[in-house]
Amino acid sequence: MRIFFFVLNPILGIAIFLAGLRLLSQTLESVLGFRLHTLWTKLTATRTKSFLAGLAITAFIQSSSAVGAAMVVLTDTGVLTLTQALGVLLGANVGTTVTAQIIALPLEKLALPLCAAGLGVRWIMKRPRVGAALFSLGAIFFGLSFTSASLAPVVQAPTVYTALASFTHTPWQAVLSGAALTVVVQSSSAVTGLVIGLTKQNLLQPWVAVGMALGSNVGTVATTLLASYGRSRASRATALADLLFNLAGVLLVLPFFPRFYQAVEYLSSQPGRQVAHAHTLFNAVTALAVLPFLPKLARLAWWGAGIGAPTKNKLG
Repeated sequence: MRIFFFVLNPILGIAIFLAGLRLLSQTLESVLGFRLHTLWTKLTATRTKSFLAGLAITAFIQSSSAVGAAMVVLTDTGVLTLTQALGVLLGANVGTTVTAQIIALPLEKLALPLCAAGLGVRWIMKRPRVGAALFSLGAIFFGLSFTSASLAPVVQAPTVYTALASFTHTPWQAVLSGAALTVVVQSSSAVTGLVIGLTKQNLLQPWVAVGMALGSNVGTVATTLLASYGRSRASRATALADLLFNLAGVLLVLPFFPRFYQAVEYLSSQPGRQVAHAHTLFNAVTALAVLPFLPKLARLAWWGAGIGAPTKNKLG
């Protein structure tokens, strides 16, 4: 019975977190409505605008997976070119780090008050959208804090701790663990928030948490790949480009991981903030480095998808 609750509680916490993210996403989408489609077409005229559009929208929606799936659909229907979609995806990688920065703050005590305030605004003040937004934020904070607390006795168990340490003995293993966990959970925000919570409770070494956060960038591409299954070659090229970018970024950082972590330690002495800063720094630097070379990345993706020589209008 104890094992049952040990397994159930973390799953319940992650479910609450994901439900909070989904509710927040739906609330913001209901506010924007059909304007989202117009925004994608108007704000992706250049690579810089595409990047900023992806960053801004993902910072609100807080789901790079959802944005990636949307890009697959929009390139499939011809609304956006591959280069435009890739610019949005680069911005989405940076925009999703907002969650990690917020989670790294000591906001656990605000979870239940936010939920209560959301219900009050929804039913007493008759402001359903504002109430839903407040309640979803509270659910996000509560889900993560509940998950971290419920995992504490599990991680502290000798066998589990030994297994976790053996699977994250090197930065490579930490990255693989983060990627695999993200494929299962289907949310890089959830995985990053989880490792930040464990790090803040001294249940996970900060450098291991940083490696797992980097791996979550690769694991989250599984949603984009799944969304492209059975679609056109253009959509498959979009998903492949997303995978190539995230995978290449991690592979380039791993040989210099000790120095990368030293830079993160310089930014903050708090373990939780170190993970958040590492996540933001990695995504921002890699995105800005690739942005000038988007057409080349697009051509590589077309080739990798088996399309051959693409036409100019498809690449953008």
